[in-house]
Amino acid sequence: MKIYYTTDIHGQLFPINYVTNMPEPIGVLSCGEEFEKDGNTIIIDAGDTIQGSPFTKYMWEHTDEGCIISEVFNKVGYDFVTIGNHDFNHGYDALKRYVNNLDATCVVANIKDITGEIDCPDCAVIHLKNGTKVGIVGVVTDYVPIWENPKHLKKFKIKDTFLSAKKALEYIKDKCDFKICIYHGGFECDVKTGKILSNTTENVGYKICKELDFDILLTGHQHMPIEGINLFGTFAMQLKHNATEYGYIEVHGDSIKSEIRKPKSIDVEVEPKWQTLQDKVSTWLDQPLGTFNKKIEAKDKLTLALEGSILANFCNQVQLDFSKADFSCTSLGNNSIGFDKEVTIRDIVSAYQFPNNLKVIEVNKDILKQALERIAEYYEIVDGQIQISDRFLIPKVEHYNFDFFLGFEYVFDVSRPIGERVIEINKDGKALEDRKYSLVLSDYRATGTGGYPFYAQCKLIKEYSVDTQELIIEYIKDHKHIKVDSTKYFTVLKKG
Repeated sequence: MKIYYTTDIHGQLFPINYVTNMPEPIGVLSCGEEFEKDGNTIIIDAGDTIQGSPFTKYMWEHTDEGCIISEVFNKVGYDFVTIGNHDFNHGYDALKRYVNNLDATCVVANIKDITGEIDCPDCAVIHLKNGTKVGIVGVVTDYVPIWENPKHLKKFKIKDTFLSAKKALEYIKDKCDFKICIYHGGFECDVKTGKILSNTTENVGYKICKELDFDILLTGHQHMPIEGINLFGTFAMQLKHNATEYGYIEVHGDSIKSEIRKPKSIDVEVEPKWQTLQDKVSTWLDQPLGTFNKKIEAKDKLTLALEGSILANFCNQVQLDFSKADFSCTSLGNNSIGFDKEVTIRDIVSAYQFPNNLKVIEVNKDILKQALERIAEYYEIVDGQIQISDRFLIPKVEHYNFDFFLGFEYVFDVSRPIGERVIEINKDGKALEDRKYSLVLSDYRATGTGGYPFYAQCKLIKEYSVDTQELIIEYIKDHKHIKVDSTKYFTVLKKG
């Protein structure tokens, strides 16, 4: 038996880098060029499929029927998929168009459409040509209802991930010879040492391996490559995102071998209809929006965390201008992005990749200090030098959980213990008053995820339905010539 597997493709279908607009051997079609399918082969995707690239953003906003993502999956020959948390981002109708146009079976045991319009069974059993009966179970992270816009989930009943996987396993285990779980989630423990990394239920891959008896667990969500490891008798694997690689697994009796492969070809067959839409995407991305008064240099993440980010200042200024809140916070993606003076839509969607809306919540000095203490955990001193802490790198790289604030100034002393590193919070040269303030932030951060649970308890003042990408695009269009704010609003000290 052979298994080809992808995960977290985030709408990367074609061999094109949307940031550079240059061809690269990435994407579903490049991976699919190397899939050799026969009667003993299964092709699987583990979710976060229909959101995340400029192509998918444009497609969902400019088409109202069918789904090119499904068509590409059908051409490649996928047999099974599950749903990821980001697959709900474009709403119910988009997800329905994707699933209902697939030839593959979408298995999801812990999320059910109560209307029956999206039919995703808990599990399935297939018979391979060699006579092997393979059972497939699909589940997605428990955190879908925490992150997702509630209006996108109105037609869904959501159940516990682990218990749903366990129940589906009980159903299939006597009906098959080999059991596979496709889990859009990751590992809460270090897969090599067993060290607990998280006490939430966002990721329960380690628990699935330890307490259930699947033969293979194919995971996603964390974008963390795990070439193949035996955990308590279950073979587990995970990949990076954006279809920059795929998993290849061979099963011979009790022997399981795997490798992570990077696609090599940019010469893929693209249907005329797909190319027509891709051409429209390229034209749209290259639309000029306006100009900045200076170039924004791309810098590494540690430099930004020490010196501040002009890009973050700009995003915060847009949020404050729109919301009229007292303060704003924003984060940047894991990628390092710079802008030339001339700004296009491509620049914005590359730099600000999150499909978030904004919320305004009520905070006080204590809440802000807790947030800043969380940010201060980003720093670690090693051999006298400040580095990025493993808290933001393991098990998943999470630079996007480092927030930048606008509206007040703050000082960290990273030589002090965690939880005691914020030594000043000032506004207009004076200590911040202990009273109520309004803070504008992403709806993702407002849920309390990323290490900011206190935000979830704050009073909601206002929420907006406009996508933050669109907000930034419209801001630049309206202002045309923008003077970027180069002010550094925080200071990082190492007094010890």
